[in-house]
Amino acid sequence: MEYKGRLTYAKGTYMEFVVAPNQQVDFGDILVVEGNNGDRFYIRAYDFKVKSRWSGMNNVGYLMSKLNEDGQVENQEELDFYLGGNHTVKIGMAEQLCYADGQGHLYNPKTCPDFFCEVRGLSADDSELLSEIKGDLELGFLKSGREVLELPVGIYGSKAITEHIGIFGTTGSGKSNLVKVLAGSVLSNASYGLLIFDVHNEYYRDLSKYPHIKERLVVYNTNPVADYARSLSLDYSTVGPDDILACATFTEPQLDALYKLSSVWKENWMRDVLAYDTQDIIDDLNASTGQKFQQRTISKIKSICWNLQEELQIGDNEANSVKNMVKDLTQGKVVLVELKDLSPQAEQALSTMLSQRLLCDYASRNEQERLESKPVLIVLEEAHRFLGKKEHASNNVFARLVSEARKFNLGLCVVDQQPRLLADKVLSQLNTLFILGLASKADRNKLEAMCRKDILQQRNEIKNLDCGEMIVATNYMRFAAPVKVHKFETFVNSLS
Repeated sequence: MEYKGRLTYAKGTYMEFVVAPNQQVDFGDILVVEGNNGDRFYIRAYDFKVKSRWSGMNNVGYLMSKLNEDGQVENQEELDFYLGGNHTVKIGMAEQLCYADGQGHLYNPKTCPDFFCEVRGLSADDSELLSEIKGDLELGFLKSGREVLELPVGIYGSKAITEHIGIFGTTGSGKSNLVKVLAGSVLSNASYGLLIFDVHNEYYRDLSKYPHIKERLVVYNTNPVADYARSLSLDYSTVGPDDILACATFTEPQLDALYKLSSVWKENWMRDVLAYDTQDIIDDLNASTGQKFQQRTISKIKSICWNLQEELQIGDNEANSVKNMVKDLTQGKVVLVELKDLSPQAEQALSTMLSQRLLCDYASRNEQERLESKPVLIVLEEAHRFLGKKEHASNNVFARLVSEARKFNLGLCVVDQQPRLLADKVLSQLNTLFILGLASKADRNKLEAMCRKDILQQRNEIKNLDCGEMIVATNYMRFAAPVKVHKFETFVNSLS
């Protein structure tokens, strides 16, 4: 337990302490103030100032008189005489995060320590704090200033998954590595399901190094060329109008025709749209609904359905991958859906379709079945394509997942480079944030405004985060914790 200094001022949650001579305290350091009766106050340093008995303007003017006209020292020996002695102090400014009483119970700030209490560094003896931030899905080690402590930090999946997660950082900040570490922890834990839409087919290569991959990792691909992937086969009955809406922009008449087709032809609507001529479809809808649609309206729907059928291999398939996928997830497996070979339109349609089926499956279960099923987290990369301000207003499946999925034991992990592009209603529902390096001030301000924890005093930290460093802010933690994320290769070796 390294001695760091003495407390000299406290008001509310704001504190000041004198940094001991020859001790180094940095921005973001988490320290402990030893109170009376075994109380421990956990504080975070966020700024510094230097004070001296020469700090007053009159005294500074006197010292300046000892310099020549060029501002240089004329008599160093005389100046050393005036500056000698231990009269200069470094003052650390800090915020109180929480405190523990003598029995080891942790509380939000409700009081403050006495004057001149000892300030020390964090250690393994501070078990009450460390148990709260350890979690059962490990992500990295606690970072205190420039030092990385070998104290594991993670999230409790039972608390965080169904309350939704946001991972935000610019390119090169370590988002993909973080998702891999999260997937590795889920693989090791086997208490949760994880569905990852792998836009760049980048996850299997690393996750395949995990020791129990055959039992706990399942990979789907629309065009599998390797023996590790299963072929993704879809049945016409699994495709709904909302899946088509995800991959194109429609006019009001086209939307009306799409939903009319689904209403009249039920689950066979897509197969019949592809099988019949445009004029036959128009005549059938006119006979069934009394509406006569334009030829170009129906042609647009037929064209999109044909493209999706070709790319996603939709047909009368007895072996429906969706049912198998849901079963794998409820058994606590990690499911990768590789999307690299798909067009953006097919990728968005497939992501929407699979998420919709998973939501419907979980929503249809009774209360006892939900209690027995394992929580499932859906990882959605480049989330602004689905949850931007305009997209969220369309009430697509991902918007419903954010607002409704918690009661069904489902959660959404939103991954994006620019959180400011997401709808405010989405950000407000993300109860756990992993904030990596963000270059844009607008993005940082958006997260500061929407975060459930007060991270205003961590602006300097967030602005200067290096690759692989992040701030974890979650509902059940009493403060936002700085973390050095494990490198996936090193993490896998520790699991072996």
